[in-house]
Amino acid sequence: MIKAKCGHVVEKKYIDVHDGLCRKCHSNFSFILDIVSKGGDDALVQYWYGMILTNLSGVNKQESTCLIEHLIEYYRRQLVMVPSKERYIKKMLYMLNSLREPTDIEKLR
Repeated sequence: MIKAKCGHVVEKKYIDVHDGLCRKCHSNFSFILDIVSKGGDDALVQYWYGMILTNLSGVNKQESTCLIEHLIEYYRRQLVMVPSKERYIKKMLYMLNSLREPTDIEKLR
């Protein structure tokens, strides 16, 4: 057993096959890439809206946090690789970072 990039402990063969991620994190990540390839950026925004409403309410905080970390890493790489989508990618990074470290509205007063 070995620790994957995502922090989960798995068999080494899964890390070699899934870009350093555990099976579950790789599956989640692949699902999101599939949404983008089939429906484009708007489909991904719709997916995120649904995910925020259903999954980030504390039901499974560890999985949501893990997925957010993988997506931040992915979009940081995309910012360099796909400069034509810089505006969209920066919006995604802003949203993901705000999900990772939410602002306490009471502290803004």
